[in-house]
Amino acid sequence: MLNIIWRSQCRFLFSLCLVLLITGCASQPDMQISPQQQSDLSDPLVVESSHGTAVIEPTVVGYEDTAYDDPLEFINRPIFTFNDYLYRYALIPIGKGYNWVMPDAAKDNVSNFFNNLGEPLSALNHALQGEGKKTGKNVGRFLINSTVGLLGFFDPAKHWFDIEEEDTNLDKTLRHYDVGYGAFLVLPVLGQSDVRNLFSTVAESPLAPIRHVTDEPQTTYYLSWEAIHSFSGRAELYEKLRNESDDPYAFFRNLYMQDLLRDKQYPTSPASINKLRKEKKDDANE
Repeated sequence: MLNIIWRSQCRFLFSLCLVLLITGCASQPDMQISPQQQSDLSDPLVVESSHGTAVIEPTVVGYEDTAYDDPLEFINRPIFTFNDYLYRYALIPIGKGYNWVMPDAAKDNVSNFFNNLGEPLSALNHALQGEGKKTGKNVGRFLINSTVGLLGFFDPAKHWFDIEEEDTNLDKTLRHYDVGYGAFLVLPVLGQSDVRNLFSTVAESPLAPIRHVTDEPQTTYYLSWEAIHSFSGRAELYEKLRNESDDPYAFFRNLYMQDLLRDKQYPTSPASINKLRKEKKDDANE
């Protein structure tokens, strides 16, 4: 029954994300940054919403003087409020208890285990991005760590063979092909996201290796463990940032949007870097 409900929810969310990506809701202003704008760190980021206009002063990177809408704020704010109560009164205490019980070395082993489970999806997405070398690294790491590394709890691929982790996902693949992030979203429990990221999460979830090697209820146990383990690493940080902000919703939204801008301005894939260099060169010649 749980599998049937999960598949139905995935199909619905997948269809919804696809519609949002195709329609105007997924459109966004051009975030191409000229060389002059990249060197000028004084340009603010302006976010317009139903609650007014917020200006984000740049911290690490420069911004265009462009307005970015938050069209789903009327949905996002109630979900954020729900998440905030859930985090503060349930997940943060659980996360702190988890950190108190689990030694640091054990947490590192658990992180290795879950990271190893993500290697096949990283390999698939690197292949879609045309990154053959990184695809090979993902496959090699998965084979070595799943065997010699005792199901991935250890990382001999890195420590013995110098094969560094190269993680990626469908969200980064879509970004590689210049698919816009759509609209800012706040997801129940999961928190800050966007249409592109939600589409990636829903599309990749059925492909997660853990779903193909375990049955219910073990699958749910593993996924719950992964969620608690992941959240425990940022539980105290969320609490600290939340207590220091006058408007937690706007604060965390703006942080998320700053990350989107940073990723756009400072790409990591060779294709995106070459494209940005070409645009800078064309701008300089005009």
